Amino acid sequence: MDIKVLEERRHELMNTLCEELNAAQIAAVVRNDEGAPEMISAILDEIGDPDQELEILGDFYFRPVNDEEDTAQAFMCVLTITDELPKERMADFYEALSYVNFNVPAGCFSVDKDHRFFCYVLTSIMPMELPDDLLFHQMDIAVGNACMIADTYIPILCDVLDGTIGVDGVVEFLGGPAEA
Repeated sequence: MDIKVLEERRHELMNTLCEELNAAQIAAVVRNDEGAPEMISAILDEIGDPDQELEILGDFYFRPVNDEEDTAQAFMCVLTITDELPKERMADFYEALSYVNFNVPAGCFSVDKDHRFFCYVLTSIMPMELPDDLLFHQMDIAVGNACMIADTYIPILCDVLDGTIGVDGVVEFLGGPAEA
């Protein structure tokens, strides 16, 4: 597929998805930062425990395609949880992340190298030749899945960060042994 045509299709679909998010009362904008793929950035204040007062930012974008022979494309959903990651809790947090990531149905949680935030990443692989309506439907499903999965696990991970629970509490939350 001609990469220029693909980029134009993606641009239209990203604008439509942004409009849909805004219509659902989710503040979102399409960004075209130099050197980065076009993306939708959204404030996802409905995810997680309202008592935790988290700031969760969603970025949704297609990874660049470099070869016109490619038959699939990757749509990325990255939900960044801006929270202070206390150094004294990181060992427990990493262990909790490993248990959660093993149980997450798709995607994974990760921590940035400077320990300033953690994020949830879901990559959806979509055929290049999907008609626009089906491609948009897959994008919409990916965003919904990313939000639903993150919403399920972010509160328990934040509880580990603030010391409310330990790793045993995460294992119990995931349906594992109740003994400590």
